[in-house]
Parts: sequence; structure tokens; C-alpha cells
Amino acid sequence: MNQFAIRLPSSRPLLILLALVCISCGPTKPVLVYVPASVEIESSRSAARIRVVSRSRSFWEAMSSLDTGFVNREPATTAQRAFAHALGLVMSGQADEAEVALDSVRSAFPLDSLVKSASRVLMTAMLQYQDKWKLLSDLSAPGARDTTNSAGDDRADVESWALAFRTVSAREISFPVTPVVLPLVLSASGTPMITVRINGRERTLWLDTGSSMSIVASDVAEECGIRPLVNDTLAVATTTGRVPARPAAIARIELGGIDIRNSAAMIVSSDLMKVRLGDGTEPGIEIKIDGVIGYDIISRLDIRIDYVNRRVTLLKPDRSAKLPRSGRNLFWVGAPIVRLVSRQGVPLHFNLDTGAQETYSTEGLVAKTKAQTFRGERRLVGGLAGLTVVHGRFIDEIHLTMAGQPLVFRKLLVFAPAFSTFVGLDGILGSDVGKGGVVRIDATNGVFLFEAPWARRGLRDNG
Repeated sequence: MNQFAIRLPSSRPLLILLALVCISCGPTKPVLVYVPASVEIESSRSAARIRVVSRSRSFWEAMSSLDTGFVNREPATTAQRAFAHALGLVMSGQADEAEVALDSVRSAFPLDSLVKSASRVLMTAMLQYQDKWKLLSDLSAPGARDTTNSAGDDRADVESWALAFRTVSAREISFPVTPVVLPLVLSASGTPMITVRINGRERTLWLDTGSSMSIVASDVAEECGIRPLVNDTLAVATTTGRVPARPAAIARIELGGIDIRNSAAMIVSSDLMKVRLGDGTEPGIEIKIDGVIGYDIISRLDIRIDYVNRRVTLLKPDRSAKLPRSGRNLFWVGAPIVRLVSRQGVPLHFNLDTGAQETYSTEGLVAKTKAQTFRGERRLVGGLAGLTVVHGRFIDEIHLTMAGQPLVFRKLLVFAPAFSTFVGLDGILGSDVGKGGVVRIDATNGVFLFEAPWARRGLRDNG
């Protein structure tokens, strides 16, 4: 479910500063592209650590590229240096320290509206990430809301949800001694799914990093005894607009032997929890979705999605685990962002969205890498759903590195991002990225990797 998320507060001046510049189109005659995008480990190239080169020309361009070292190379104000330091704490996974630093920046530099607004956006993201709903709701108290925040009374604003969640008990997670191995099921759109128990009842849910919170369909909520926390109906922002939703708390979710208590969640009408496959000219097929395991839970696990052996391995994150030589490459800045690097050392940032059907690039990537594009259309056959035709520009092939891994991306559609985030997005990593092996997501240590399929090692499904 691509970007089914609570809306973070935004700032119009900040978004203007972070806007990406589009470049002209390629050849006029479209080419028919039969194959979908692909992302593969480039076996002909050995692992390498490419030196990252900053091309930032201004402070806010640097911040949107997560280039915190800009203030050490170029002139910057005291407020900008403080903000860059706080952003560095966010990127290093020091959530508590980042929260304190961002709050300090907001109060210490009230006259710098851009720094103040950006600090508030990131602080809101960090509080949501840590389930600190009461503190987050206090930002909405009379006299506490910044005048620089343009979100107002937006019912998709994260602070509106925080008011509903402020009384929910702290989330508790208990792990078994051994890894949990569950069968992997792929949805009709390619999204990874696992079978879980919600308040004792089995349901098959999407694993969707693009959803900031977990979701249950209204009929599933009723069957599993999940009740809305308030009478009000709020909203969540999706790629197709706003969707009504109601805040709730799930008493117990079991992922095999992993026991999760007191999870804040959204209830969305069953009529809306569907994926329609088809070309839009015929009825097509509707696939019902029971619910979504969102990034609020995924970020607290060390997950291996093994597409070859069709299983998902869940472990307790090991904070002492050895990081790749290139360091952390997965960051939470209101959305999960993965850093890749071009052959020329240009840092690129992709939103990680396992609910998106396909990986694609943005105009930002084309502008930064000078990648060659061609105009074309892609025809995707979805079984009985008929023919889907996508028109646009495509990158034929581009070579990037991720955590030292050489990757080759082919036939990437160039597409505008469906949502705004603090980071200037260069692309979306969808559910298709790891089909030839294993995708590892370890948000605790800031690691996103492709791995070879796990050997059996005696592990058996225990779902």
C-alpha cells in the first residue's frame, strides 16, 4: 500500500526550497517496454566503497540530501549548524538525543522560521517513531502549535492522531530465543505477506514499509474485537488522496513466537481495503486486504524476506551487530529512506516502500546522474485483469552502489513522487527489489541490504 501514512506537518517555504528541477524529455517516439523494472546485484563488479561527493550548493539543498557535513565546508549560521547536528543524530539512530536537540533548536532560534519549521517536522517524525504520543499531542495544545506550521486542523495530521493515541499504553514486544520463520505469501500485486494472529484470530497481512502505521480493515477489526478509541473519524494520506480512518489499539499481535502488545493502529473501511488490478477500461479484479503490518512494527524487527525459499525470518535486532563498511544506509526522517551512491559518488535517496508494486526513479535522479532516458510505454499483463499501459520516460540502465553492493537498475520509469517528505527523493524501492534473493530490513541498526538466500540451517517454519 504505497504511502498509506499519517501526514506530517509541513512548511510551504521549506518545500519550495527543497523542490527538484525537472529536465526536458527525450526522444519523441515512444518505445514499447515489455519487461518491468529490475534491480539486480551486479556479479561482474566486486563490492566497493565509493567515496561520496557532495554537490550541494546551498544549506537547504544539503539538508534535503542528508548532507550534514555541509556546515563544516561552507559558511552557515549558528541556527543552521545546530539543525545539521540534530539531523545527524536522527540519521545515526539516536532518537532520544535527536528529540532533545530538535526541541532545543526550535526554542533557541525562534526568529529563523525555516530552521524552526524544519526542526518541528523532524521532531514530530521522531516522536511518532518512538510512540511518544502524549508528548506529540502536547505540541497541539493551545499555545504550543508553531505559527510556522501550516498543517492547521488537518485531520490527516500526525498530531490529530496523537490526541487519540495519547492514552494508549506503551507498546511491548517479547521475542523468543530462536528466530521466527514464517511462510512468505505474495499478494497479487507482489507485496510480501505473512499470516499473523490478531487477538487470537489468524489473518494474512501485508508487510508494508510504506505505511507508517499498521492498519486493519473494519470487518477484521470487528471480528478481532478491535474498537475505535474515539468517535471522530480522522484521515490518512495515500497516493490517491485522503482516506477516512479511525484510531485504535490492538491488544495483541503474534508474529509466530513474537508477541506484540498495545499497538496503535488505524481502522479503515473494508470497502477501501482493496487493490484493483486491470487497465481501467474493464471491471478488473479486486483483491481484498485484511490489513497491513506497517513500519511502526517492521522498524522494531530485524527482517529477512527470502523470495527464493518463500519465507520470512524475524529476529530481535542486535544493537551490537557489525555494520557494513559504508555505515548506516537506512534512515527514518518521516519515511524510511535508503541511501545509494552513483559511480560518480553522488548520494541518492530512495523511499523504501514494500507496498509499491514497482521500483521507479524520479526527475531528481535523472538530474543528479545525467542518466539517459527514452520515452516509452509499458504493457503489464495481470492475468485475468487484462492489460495495463504505463506511459512515460524510462532509464534504460543505471549502475549504483548500496552499502558497498554493486547494483544495476534497468527499465526504471521516471515518475513524480506521490508525496512530500523532508528528503529530496530520487526514487522508490518497491516490492520487486529483492525477487532474486533476500531483502534485509534492520531499522534499529539502519541497515537495508540484499543477501543471498539463507541456507536451511535446520530452520523450519513456526508460523
